[in-house]
Amino acid sequence: MVLGIYGSGGAGKEVKEIAIELHKWDEVIFIDDTVSTDVFKGVRRMPFSAFQKEFDGNSAEIIVALGEPKDKIVLYHKVKDAGFKFANVIHRAAWISPSATVGTGVILRAGVVINADAVIGNNVTIQEHSCVGHDVVIGDHCQIADAVTVGGHAEIGKGIYIGLNASIRDRVKIGSHSVIGMGAVVVCDISDHVVVVGNPARMIRSWKDGSRVFQ
Repeated sequence: MVLGIYGSGGAGKEVKEIAIELHKWDEVIFIDDTVSTDVFKGVRRMPFSAFQKEFDGNSAEIIVALGEPKDKIVLYHKVKDAGFKFANVIHRAAWISPSATVGTGVILRAGVVINADAVIGNNVTIQEHSCVGHDVVIGDHCQIADAVTVGGHAEIGKGIYIGLNASIRDRVKIGSHSVIGMGAVVVCDISDHVVVVGNPARMIRSWKDGSRVFQ
């Protein structure tokens, strides 16, 4: 089985190193629609159109490795519509409770802890040393940065970006497609499509459908 890593930027390079160490795939290939076919970081790289000509859903699976939630959603549906299944790339130093539920297309970095009865959706990335409490629900397509803490029973909507070192209080609900700024301390519910920062976190602006975390 081949692993296609969709994205050869910073996130893709990090995922490639974990995938190689896991020794689960016969070959690891970067998929990048912005470049021609070449060799990058010691592995083949090609546009998705070329990948589709060489592989199908029986011979390859794919992981989306991008930090921008908006792009993660687009590529997830593109891959799904093309008939490919999604891989999980989980670092050996991550810990997942036996009672937790983890979706597909999930990236868990070193030091991540997923506690009892937590539910992690599809196409979710959780970076180093982040902790997801018991009974937490994290929706699809979320991007959670390093050293984030999510308290028990919290509910995180779809397409959320949570910045470095943010803390989410237990039982808080965060609406879909919102952004939690770096270091924010979220102590009350957050609505859809907003940006919040600070301690305690406060809304600074609305977050339109076309907005991007990384400019």
